Amino acid sequence: MKNILILLLISVSVAIAQDVKLSSEPAHTAVGAVDMREARIITSAKPLANELDVCWKADAPDNKIKATKNLTNKNYLNEVVFENLEPNTEYKYIVNGITGSFKTKPDYLDRTPPPDFTFVALGNNYINDKKYDVPFKTEGGEYEVFQSVCSSKPDFAIWVGTQNVLRNADVGSESAIFNRLLQARTFEQSKKLFNSTANYSVPNADVIADSTSIGAVEKMTSFARLWANPKSTEKNSYCYSFSYADADFFVLDDFSNRTNLDYGDARPKMLGQSQMTWLFNALANSKATFKFIVMNTPIANPVESSENFTFASEERKALLAFLSEKKIEGVLMISGKKGYGEITKLIRAGAYPIYELTTTPLTDRPAKEIKEMNYFRVPSSATLKRGFSQIKIEGKEGARTATFTFFNSKGEQGFSLTIKESELKKFE
Repeated sequence: MKNILILLLISVSVAIAQDVKLSSEPAHTAVGAVDMREARIITSAKPLANELDVCWKADAPDNKIKATKNLTNKNYLNEVVFENLEPNTEYKYIVNGITGSFKTKPDYLDRTPPPDFTFVALGNNYINDKKYDVPFKTEGGEYEVFQSVCSSKPDFAIWVGTQNVLRNADVGSESAIFNRLLQARTFEQSKKLFNSTANYSVPNADVIADSTSIGAVEKMTSFARLWANPKSTEKNSYCYSFSYADADFFVLDDFSNRTNLDYGDARPKMLGQSQMTWLFNALANSKATFKFIVMNTPIANPVESSENFTFASEERKALLAFLSEKKIEGVLMISGKKGYGEITKLIRAGAYPIYELTTTPLTDRPAKEIKEMNYFRVPSSATLKRGFSQIKIEGKEGARTATFTFFNSKGEQGFSLTIKESELKKFE
């Protein structure tokens, strides 16, 4: 009898603990990196250790594939990995009791012409929290944009801005920073985007100014916990690269090595030498038609400002020199950070111009006006509305095009610019 009572008490304690855990952290998932034969999904801590995670081809629901890995990291989030998948195939999944979907990348090389595809670039997201927001000012809004993004059916999404803007009260607490970012996963309007689209994220600077600031370590720890980005050989930052069809993506971390000090022999930097070397090698090795350099901070924008890569003038000069001297073809850039959207056309002596798409805020309050005199801004491209940016790659092999298009929160098309593959190969 005594043993039975002990077992009952243990069972009740476990049940209570699980209830507490469930109530304090709603179940959530986010599809991360998806390749041709593998998909990675981040999910919340599980109430049941033996809960089954499965996926299946959308057209073969009876043939379930079990997750081959289920890794609980030290921060009590789970990373579920599905392996041995088939390329260019739509899958549905159940992870942690949540149903979602993803599609693997096409395996086209030496088989077919490169496939057309689209992806979206997402700027700053701001989910209102009256208790911690600035009084008498509503920063976030137009959350219907998440449905508009999903309706555009992107092959993947790149979060160039932050998934939820930090508040001043968050900065000194790792749990507060983590929960602020996590809020985007449990927000009702954004769940579908996280559950059913491959999501890639870009490190960024915000109210935490640089890597020496209070909260910097906690911020990047939270970043690592919440995203299933591709892995990288570069150990001093969270930069990484990935491919989709005939495009390569080089996602840069402008925060982990960022120092804003300009004093004595010290000069501001955003990437650090190790990451710069990694980028140069990766670009030199790439044979892709389009090579997208992606960073939160605008690179091509020539205005001298801490909001642009010009602030780290020596690094920017080195990058542009490398691109010209090594005659790297097909380079395009994507950035965020601004309270508005624009397209910059950076004119270079002896080399083709570099186009950079700076995406609009997603749900964050947009700027009322543009004060920067960006003399390389493409006329009429400035966008002072919430929304998202779509990048479409299409066309016959050897005559591909990349089209940058702004959409507002309702999914209505704004300014659009098409760039030909042939334009990105001209050197004198």
